[in-house]
Amino acid sequence: MKTEMVQEVCDRYKKLYTGVICDNLDKRGLRNQILPYYMQSQTGNVKIAGPAFTGYGVPVNDVTNTDMEKRLKMLNSITPDSIAVWSTGGDMQSAHWGEIMSTAARERGCQGAVVDGGVRDMDFILEMEFPVFARFKCPASSVGRWEIKEWQVPVKIGSTTINPGDFIFGDIDGVVVIPEAIALDVLVEAEALANRENGMRKELRKGMLVTEAYEKYGAL
Repeated sequence: MKTEMVQEVCDRYKKLYTGVICDNLDKRGLRNQILPYYMQSQTGNVKIAGPAFTGYGVPVNDVTNTDMEKRLKMLNSITPDSIAVWSTGGDMQSAHWGEIMSTAARERGCQGAVVDGGVRDMDFILEMEFPVFARFKCPASSVGRWEIKEWQVPVKIGSTTINPGDFIFGDIDGVVVIPEAIALDVLVEAEALANRENGMRKELRKGMLVTEAYEKYGAL
């Protein structure tokens, strides 16, 4: 997608909500596109939308270990309008994302982060209004506890595989992954479904019986 199109698609997705996206994917038989329940926003009621910039790392137990050279190279490689998506190899002992990484990523055009692990420096991240979805908060540095291995490769979080460029959409309910090849088709169909839901919602608020609303708008 060209940059202008990516920005337009992101803006349109942000007018929707994860429920209507998941319903569309379910109808397509894609039932494993939702990240685990614990992948929740750590930065309030925010929405993220954009192509995935993926990466993964693994736990280590060596106080002399540092991945700084890889980390800097990775941050310099982040693509505009992307969402950073990180698999951490199940490490639960450290923060895998923080304020400095958020600042560096944002300067590269990154629009948010999804981390299957820990995040720290939340005061700073909240102040800069950078959306982060993560598993937990943790003040411990990853240095000597975890190291970055690769980026822009397929990664897995829960039962969902995320490929570089897959479309990431997250809101207050969680995070969903839309395969890159169908991101536009899902968007158009989800917009139509959302319009139908809005119509039904308005009719119900005016007093229409739910059976009448379903007869008029059909099963959603």
